[in-house]
Amino acid sequence: MGKVYLKTKFDNEMKMEIPHSVNIANAMYGFREMGAEIIPYHKIDEIYDRVNREDIVLDYIEQCNSIFSKFGVEPSIPDYPKVMNKFLGRKIWKDTINSISRSEEKWSAGYFVKPIKSKVFTGKIISSISDLVGCGNHSEDYEVLVSEPLDICAECRCFIIYDEIVDVRPYGLLLDRSRKSYRYHYDFKVLDSMLEAFISWEERPAACSLDICVTKDGRTLLVEINDAYALGCYGLASIFYAKLISVRWSQLLGVKDEYQF
Repeated sequence: MGKVYLKTKFDNEMKMEIPHSVNIANAMYGFREMGAEIIPYHKIDEIYDRVNREDIVLDYIEQCNSIFSKFGVEPSIPDYPKVMNKFLGRKIWKDTINSISRSEEKWSAGYFVKPIKSKVFTGKIISSISDLVGCGNHSEDYEVLVSEPLDICAECRCFIIYDEIVDVRPYGLLLDRSRKSYRYHYDFKVLDSMLEAFISWEERPAACSLDICVTKDGRTLLVEINDAYALGCYGLASIFYAKLISVRWSQLLGVKDEYQF
């Protein structure tokens, strides 16, 4: 069985080693429940040469990508696969961040803008020139996805493992308490239809999330799809969170999922 490498840090107040983040801690507890051999480390350089294809590394996106790259793997899934288009409820198109910053018509329109290149900046509503701060890079004109804004009242993360939704975790209150998102509930029939469409997608990941929202006018829509290796747990039970990571790592690296039980 492969090993699970755990990124830790020394906590000066408690005088002990602890997992480097809440997400990493949650995954650790899940893997521990499933009997994994867990090996702590501080920096990815310490373990880089020791990691095998059968192993799993609990770290941040950049560090995980370095391990995938070691084995010639580049994780990539579309935010909006064509089979899911009917659940978007808005128009989405490609542009560049420089094109938006040069056009007042674009940067004042209140569009939602997110980078195509993973995590180079956080997607956000652009409604003034000041909203562009932190979205650029002097050496690269980032390609971005632009979408019409939605009047979102609640958001949820639907965790998928082997074509089944194992949990739905609301996260609207984490982002904006003023929304009172607990008053709004998604339509499970729409979510069932989303899952059915997702399963019809031949290139689908074995583990990922469907992030959904409920709009002010009561529609349940797809926000985006996120890859399981780069997901926050948002309260997902630790054993499911660990399985989510294991499923996707094994698919990406072409090895048996040792925690499929």
